[in-house]
Amino acid sequence: MTPHRTGRDLAEVIPLFGRRGSRTTTADLADDVEPTVQSPVERVTPHGIEPATPDAGEELAALTASKPIAQLRSLLVWLGTSRPITGTGVPRPGSVRELANAVGVELDGRALKSRSMLEIPGLMTLWDAAKAAELIELTSTTAVPGPHAHEFAHSLASSLAAHRTALSHVIGRHFFSEDPLRPSPAVDVVAGQIVLAAMTSTPRTRLPAVGPVGAGDLYEHIEALILRGMLERFIADGWLVCDGKYTVPQPFRPAVLDAMTSLPYYETDETSR
Repeated sequence: MTPHRTGRDLAEVIPLFGRRGSRTTTADLADDVEPTVQSPVERVTPHGIEPATPDAGEELAALTASKPIAQLRSLLVWLGTSRPITGTGVPRPGSVRELANAVGVELDGRALKSRSMLEIPGLMTLWDAAKAAELIELTSTTAVPGPHAHEFAHSLASSLAAHRTALSHVIGRHFFSEDPLRPSPAVDVVAGQIVLAAMTSTPRTRLPAVGPVGAGDLYEHIEALILRGMLERFIADGWLVCDGKYTVPQPFRPAVLDAMTSLPYYETDETSR
């Protein structure tokens, strides 16, 4: 197993070796991954973070420059004045590959064989984010530009809320996936702790490289690789940076905090105290 394999490729391996027992708390789930990442997990919740309000212009500029927002602008270009949809509210199968090419989502073999875009998480994340931010609206047969489409496409000052909503939705979808091929929520919890700490005065140090599995626990090895893959994805998307320590730049913090606060897991942690 090579270190560059992350995400779905690695998740497909996990069922072959069994899964860990059921975990119910942040501490339990974090402890599942902790020995492999070799860095203590601080118990942080989004409810205790109060980011400074960024300058509106700086926030909009940062959001506009992020990869997910650029993909959503490309989605609007692809949409044009309208596109036919199925009864389940997604583009017809014949146009899925065209949409994927337009927004820069690579389709793997499983996605290419899918009968519906509902089975392609990368595209559904963007599609649902566009709906959440009112960039698109659905009728019974077509998708058309929504009330915020024009201002969003042109990055007008009035589109700040739509930009924040869209990015927040994309970020939230990376956590606690319902994909049956994903491992336990342990990786998501640790990734969430790193992201939350990245908005505090005590950010986490860059995780060590994941070496060969050797005689260690293969399950933990795979989890560590997936965790590194998640963080690398966040960095590539532009809202997380790492110069020795993981940090969420100030202009992104409102959107990131909205995403983390919306996760039902943290609501459960808070109400169980």
